[in-house]
Amino acid sequence: MKERLTLLQQTKVISDEACQATEIAIGLISQHLAITPDNAQFQMAMTHFARAYDRIKNGITVAEGLDPDILDEILTDDTYEPIQALNEAIILQTGLIDVPASENSFFISNLFAIYHACLAKEEAC
Repeated sequence: MKERLTLLQQTKVISDEACQATEIAIGLISQHLAITPDNAQFQMAMTHFARAYDRIKNGITVAEGLDPDILDEILTDDTYEPIQALNEAIILQTGLIDVPASENSFFISNLFAIYHACLAKEEAC
């Protein structure tokens, strides 16, 4: 994961600030979910986070979020509370303020996928 972030940073796909924020997010997720950063789902989620971080900081966010029906399923799932708590910790500790609902829906979706992979004891954990 570190190599991927470094490459994205060196090629100016993400900013230095996004790289640092993503490293914080990786640490928080790894602590809470005991996931290894070499997992493909985890890497995809963190790449999305890094790109979204820059979009949010630059005020150019995605217009549409996750499909509302899918988001509703996540919001009503029994595991939503710890996922949302982790999401809030990431947002707080990375200095993101006023995350648009469209971007946040994808943050939650990615955390949901990782969380359930861990529950199912898939290779993610």
